[in-house]
Amino acid sequence: MTPPTDDLTLDELCQDATRLLQKHGLLDAQTDGRVSDAPDARTVRYYTTMGLVDRPRIVDREARYGWRQVLQVLTIKALQHQGRPLLQIQKLLYGRSEAELESVLRGVTERPQQRRPAVKTVTVREVVLEPGLRLLVEDGFAASDADSLVARFRAAVAALSASNGGSPS
Repeated sequence: MTPPTDDLTLDELCQDATRLLQKHGLLDAQTDGRVSDAPDARTVRYYTTMGLVDRPRIVDREARYGWRQVLQVLTIKALQHQGRPLLQIQKLLYGRSEAELESVLRGVTERPQQRRPAVKTVTVREVVLEPGLRLLVEDGFAASDADSLVARFRAAVAALSASNGGSPS
């Protein structure tokens, strides 16, 4: 990664970090809905308060940020993308050099992005066979071999009856 500049305003830091997150496929990829993908000024100030991001230089009463702070924000966001909490990130990144931060960031961004599999919605119907015994059937179910299904059902009922001390019907 090539450093942009060492004289960024807070807004410019956020813009650069957002652009680089986009470049690495980490923008709009956050798995935790409580965590924003792109850093904003408030977030960077919070990270600074927590010690995750180095304090800025003050030039003519204005905060100025450099490549190290951009790298810190990128690494934090990349690790959050993996689902890591800030406390763990804080322990992992404390006192790291720029080279170490770049290494951590590379480790996250060079791996194929693992997306959580899409959740398949299944609609189920419940059939009460007798008190205490219910059958759940997914919509669209069609028995391929009815005789085999009946045999497996009888075996299941017999096993349940035996484990409850009763006799199979």
